[in-house]
Amino acid sequence: MTVAGMVPAPAPTARLRVQIPGGGEAARTLPEETPVALVYNGGTQAVMMATPADIEDFATGFTLTEGIAPREALPPVEVVAHDTDSGPAIEARMWLPPDLETTLRARRRATVGPVGCGLCGIDSIGQALRPLPPCPRPLSP
Repeated sequence: MTVAGMVPAPAPTARLRVQIPGGGEAARTLPEETPVALVYNGGTQAVMMATPADIEDFATGFTLTEGIAPREALPPVEVVAHDTDSGPAIEARMWLPPDLETTLRARRRATVGPVGCGLCGIDSIGQALRPLPPCPRPLSP
């Protein structure tokens, strides 16, 4: 399954525009985000929410920014799409040469935070897409 065929394209969504003077109804395009696992040598380094476009660039930027590999040793990125019971997910798989595995292990960290998208410290797509309990009553606007 391809990423493009699995994740919905950004779609216009109705919104109420408030401004002085006036206002009114408008539309805004909201991109979908999906969990992206950054996988090095078969192990997940991080799971982040991302728009499923340019995953190769996203993985390359993460690899460079985190100091996992220098530019001259950047591995190719294999993008693997998953269709899970909880929704789509993506793995960006990279294979590092043995001399960079020490660097990878040194960069591994558990980042736990109380705010944001809630994925800090999550190290698998399965944990990111766990089933949610049903809402006990109907939602109201």
